[in-house]
Amino acid sequence: MTPSAKNPLRSAARRFLPTEVRHLLREMIYGPRVDEVALVHRLLSDGPKERVMVDVGAHHGASLEAFGRDGWNVLAFEPDPDNRAELERTCRGMKNVTIDPRALSDHASDEMPWFQSDVSTGISSLQAFHDSHALTGCVEVTTLAQALEAHKVEQVDFLKIDAEGLDLFVLRGNPWEWLAPQVIVCEFEDEKTNALGYSFRDLADYLVEHDYHVLVSEWYPITQYGGEHRWRRYVPYPCELVNVSAWGNLIAVRVRDTFWKLQDLAHR
Repeated sequence: MTPSAKNPLRSAARRFLPTEVRHLLREMIYGPRVDEVALVHRLLSDGPKERVMVDVGAHHGASLEAFGRDGWNVLAFEPDPDNRAELERTCRGMKNVTIDPRALSDHASDEMPWFQSDVSTGISSLQAFHDSHALTGCVEVTTLAQALEAHKVEQVDFLKIDAEGLDLFVLRGNPWEWLAPQVIVCEFEDEKTNALGYSFRDLADYLVEHDYHVLVSEWYPITQYGGEHRWRRYVPYPCELVNVSAWGNLIAVRVRDTFWKLQDLAHR
């Protein structure tokens, strides 16, 4: 769940360097390669056949692809038209993946401003939090409760949220009275969310209040959107961030035994 951008050096490396060499060079510069969603994929690799993933902010489909290939039913939300075109290409042939063009928040709206960036395709958002953001149009917004009812989704095994600052708003729109996903991954970054009235701790506490055990994946502060990022550590919540400007992902699990398994996989 890291922002992406067109990078000519990275493209050249992909063309001319073997995969093993590229991975080694990257780890020498940026440290371990960490993918929280891939970790959840491993965590949930054993289970019933009929399982559901909801991907909020699906971008180009990197997070949902493995689940879709495994036969999960996937409901993907991607309001950015350029990203959605790439997502549709990724999901071509996957009849078990449904793509919804709406954005998600804690309230519905027929029309809200949409901002894109020429620095990174990964930071399109309902809020303009970066100097590169430009208003490019409007999108329809709904809530998880309304969307799940419309798509007749009655269970969610994995909810992944990457809403570029709106993650807590998305969670507030979930129908908690009848649905609690088995695992949730969502992003925190106070640099984005303080202006919206909430912090890393508010987001983590909200999950704890809904009976989740939370593992924090802390990354070093972002130096440039669209570039490579450095991962720091996994740590159970409650905790303090090493750097108040850090960003990262929260992995929330409802069942304690599953949380212990998650920690074991993470620390391997």
